Amino acid sequence: MKKHILSFFFFVSFFHVAATTLNVRILTTKVIQSFIFSPINGTYDVYGDGVLQLNSDTPGIFQLTIEKDSIVLKTFERTIGKYATLKMLSQKSDGAFKIKSVLPEGKVRTYEDDVMIGLTADKKQFLLINKIDIEKYIGGVVESESGTRTSLEYYKLQSILCRTYLLAHINRHVFEGFQVCDDVHCQAYLSRTTDVDVQKGVNDTKGLVVVDNDLNLITAAFHSNCGGQTVASQDVWAMSTSYLKSVKDTFCMKQTHSNWKRTIPMEDWKAYLQLKHKYPVEDSLKLNSATTFAQPNGRSVYFIDKDLKIPLKIIRADFQLKSTYFSVEQQGESIIFNGRGYGHGVGMCQEGAMRQAKLNRSYKEILNFYYKDVHLVDLSALSYFRQE
Repeated sequence: MKKHILSFFFFVSFFHVAATTLNVRILTTKVIQSFIFSPINGTYDVYGDGVLQLNSDTPGIFQLTIEKDSIVLKTFERTIGKYATLKMLSQKSDGAFKIKSVLPEGKVRTYEDDVMIGLTADKKQFLLINKIDIEKYIGGVVESESGTRTSLEYYKLQSILCRTYLLAHINRHVFEGFQVCDDVHCQAYLSRTTDVDVQKGVNDTKGLVVVDNDLNLITAAFHSNCGGQTVASQDVWAMSTSYLKSVKDTFCMKQTHSNWKRTIPMEDWKAYLQLKHKYPVEDSLKLNSATTFAQPNGRSVYFIDKDLKIPLKIIRADFQLKSTYFSVEQQGESIIFNGRGYGHGVGMCQEGAMRQAKLNRSYKEILNFYYKDVHLVDLSALSYFRQE
């Protein structure tokens, strides 16, 4: 156990001391071939292929376009040059900039700190990497994942979970030239945050992460709405943990994503069951079971029964349903999915947690409601353990 503890503490304290910035690929899902870069706070030096091209005194509105295997950098007045790589480096700690995709046309995104610009291996699109202070990144993730219309106590908890998730997956893309992406594959990171409460939630919990009883960073899972009951981790990911257990949650029951409905043709349902799952729809009793399915006693893992080996998560994915917490009923020539909740259901229910925060529960109380036998650890105090 002592070896376990020391190796964990060495990792987190080493990371905390050695790295305060993060390389995040931004606009990951966009195939960008031309965009506009413009500072919105502070000034930026421009480096092309490692050499200073423009200092921070130069007006900073640029268009960048791919031409063959190079990046063409232009201002409104002239072409600056062609480069393999570019860096836009802020001269102040509060530097911020905006990027607007021109080809294809896209919305303005705003970020903080620096951006490194290159091309993907096939030279057909930009590879944009935001080099950013970790806590600023956490603020952007918190706002992207939960919006700006809830309470400070909730933002504290969401900040801790996002920070924990980041550190547990810090090098997910390291062999691609960056550490994490801005998509849900890592965590949603759509822009910087300017919301005062989000920023305070991040600052008030700076350095805090969640660990299990073995002092390992937890899988800090969360989802939009559990529909009244969260899901144990092994029922979704075949990964059993001591802390991601199924929890009854009444706090989310009247929130935005607590209920949903989906209708499909009866013939499509029968064909799906028969062709994909070899279900005997020609048997009237079996068909009746398949059109009267319900989950009255809480969440199930399998459709009808486990002997059929049809996981509800497969049906959810195939029909793009909001959750696995649904019933099935026939109405004429249609099948109705009456569902509850939104998301995989594991870990923190965001709408339930927001409701608890509004009822004046502390972020620690909410944390322990959704995650069992976990502990908050302050990374800034862990360097001591490296000396043991």
